[in-house]
Amino acid sequence: MNRFESAIGLIMLAVPLLASAKAVSDQDIKDPLAISKLVHSIPAFQGDLGSRFTAGGMRVESVWIHTLLKEDVAEDPMNLALGDSMIHFYTSGTPDAAGCRILGSPNLIKRGKKYIPQDRTGYWLLTGRCDF
Repeated sequence: MNRFESAIGLIMLAVPLLASAKAVSDQDIKDPLAISKLVHSIPAFQGDLGSRFTAGGMRVESVWIHTLLKEDVAEDPMNLALGDSMIHFYTSGTPDAAGCRILGSPNLIKRGKKYIPQDRTGYWLLTGRCDF
């Protein structure tokens, strides 16, 4: 086998590994028990995020978690950092936020132990305020 064939072989091996590495950075959670554990582990206004979803008339159907990669951070370096996780909650139900115009299905960024809302719904859920 010559050097050219060796290089092609390494490239052919590397492509699937890179694809699988990117796939590892994404999680799609649909198990109700796993969703419950996640939402109840996130601190929020007057308790935890699970309680806030329930009080706001929303039910979490699934959660998508994406660990941000270098390419993601390059798109918005002022607000994103390598290692952050983007969390998107897919909800059903009619949101009831006592006059705050929210839409449901919030997005949060997890940075270390801190959760940062990315939209009005997430802000209302975490803080109980509507001044996003």
